[in-house]
Amino acid sequence: MDSGEFRVLDAVAESTLARTEVVRRSGEPHSVLKALGKAHPDWFAQSSDRFQLSPAGLEALAAARRSRALGSKRTNDELAETVRLLGAGRSIRRDLDQVYATPESVVRRARFLIAEGCAERSLLFLGDDDLTSAATRSLAPAAELSVLEVDPELVALLKGAEVDVHEHDLREPIPKTLRERDAVFTDPPYAIEGFALFIARAIEALREGGTLYLAFGASRRAPDRALAKQRLLAECGLVIREVRRDFSEYDGAESIGSRSDLWVLRTTPQTKAPTLGPGGELYTRRKPKRR
Repeated sequence: MDSGEFRVLDAVAESTLARTEVVRRSGEPHSVLKALGKAHPDWFAQSSDRFQLSPAGLEALAAARRSRALGSKRTNDELAETVRLLGAGRSIRRDLDQVYATPESVVRRARFLIAEGCAERSLLFLGDDDLTSAATRSLAPAAELSVLEVDPELVALLKGAEVDVHEHDLREPIPKTLRERDAVFTDPPYAIEGFALFIARAIEALREGGTLYLAFGASRRAPDRALAKQRLLAECGLVIREVRRDFSEYDGAESIGSRSDLWVLRTTPQTKAPTLGPGGELYTRRKPKRR
């Protein structure tokens, strides 16, 4: 269940509401209500102008609420310490421009993904040197969650945390078994070529209507670079649903103020991956393959 569907069910809950009141309470337009009723007619009691949840709808809402409350008994400090201990002693790959988000930011990411309903949907991480997948797995052990990671040390580390991780270079296409995902999370390289590559692979992995959670970092003194990335996202047919300012903090990444925003984007019927060029810097010391 995506966040829009959840807002509709949560707005109705045990009430009987007119369509306009459901719209006001949920913040979702009439078209979402109509599509939801068509996709899940058994969730609603039959009525021409009133909304009421059926027993099946109440059961679906209860399950979604439980999913979004996973890990609520664990404190943020406990989870941050788990992330800190998991990553202790690992080496930083400068050739991959690894810069780690703080454990507190990783916890914030994991909590947000759980609140978005990702525990009940398929979620793919493109790269994960921050260990966000491990924090999410800790909150939702049964979640359908996978990672593609190029660093063998990180692959071994995440496997030890019982994360479904695959050693994979994103210069190669997404494995077919990991496509049609409901959601993708990525904190891509800052160089436009690397950024474009990660966006291309995210689009390749997502189903139509899927959600991309994107860590977007940029310097205030380099608006042209941020603009190039925003233009790329628009040209790919991705629509911005939400932007959360300064969502992640980093131990390093001073060039972007040690912070990044979280962009939540949705695919559309017009979404298409950008054409990848043959050259340019992917990371500081590494270039994409020439095709």
